[in-house]
Amino acid sequence: MPTKDLYDYGFGRVWNQVYVNRREGYSTSVTDYHEHGFYEINLILSGNVKILLGDRAEEGTGSRIVLTRPGTPHYISCKPDTLYSRLYLVFTDDFIADSLPEWPQLAAVFAPRGTILPLTPAMTEQYKALIEAIGRETSRLRQRLLTCCLLSHLADQAAAEIAPMTRIPPYILEAIAYLEQHYAEKILAADLAKVLHIGRTTLMTEFKKQTGKTLGEYLTHCRLGHAVRMLCEGKKLEYIAVQCGFSDSSGLIRSFKQRFGTTPRQYAETYCRLGQIGPDGR
Repeated sequence: MPTKDLYDYGFGRVWNQVYVNRREGYSTSVTDYHEHGFYEINLILSGNVKILLGDRAEEGTGSRIVLTRPGTPHYISCKPDTLYSRLYLVFTDDFIADSLPEWPQLAAVFAPRGTILPLTPAMTEQYKALIEAIGRETSRLRQRLLTCCLLSHLADQAAAEIAPMTRIPPYILEAIAYLEQHYAEKILAADLAKVLHIGRTTLMTEFKKQTGKTLGEYLTHCRLGHAVRMLCEGKKLEYIAVQCGFSDSSGLIRSFKQRFGTTPRQYAETYCRLGQIGPDGR
């Protein structure tokens, strides 16, 4: 079933909408372990599918929901002998965070390393109907309300099924939300620890354990994700550096080379033509 690429719709730049689509075939659209800059809800309807997250893998033919937050490495592949079908929904903080004070609590369902929820046939139909309704809806308000309803149901299911196994400290999820919202500011581990009312060493140690990244690495990742989108909008490097929390344009260029192996200019020439977003702006 042919589909338009996500970025044909402008996602990855200034984007405060929700996007829903369906994909069917005998292969997946992504061919490697990857991460991107948006929240993604994948409803797997059929296929002999293998799901890889940062800390676990699952394989089988049952219906499942896979949830990943920005910066979560993941890979979904399928065997070519079975029809693969999935319905997916993506959005950024811009779509929902500012209009919903409870967003950090709902966002916890995505977990630092992703979430996989098994589904009964009844659950599959329920989530499928909700996601399709979001895709048909033209009112931004109703899209947000339906998305919140979907996330609330998923959070209830996740709490019942995986909370005893994960044991992720709540302050880690709060730290992630804080970094994603305040990426443009100067953030020191000691200051963040005070905000969260936790010891600095405890925060740093547990954050690395749960996310696989240091606080500094995660903060730089958030900044680069926003820098990529601004770069593809044609913004000047000096402006991007200030808006994304880098000390200056040299610091931005240095971080770009370390993360992507290329300069911002080369990146823009390669990926930003035709409105396309490359690695980390996916």
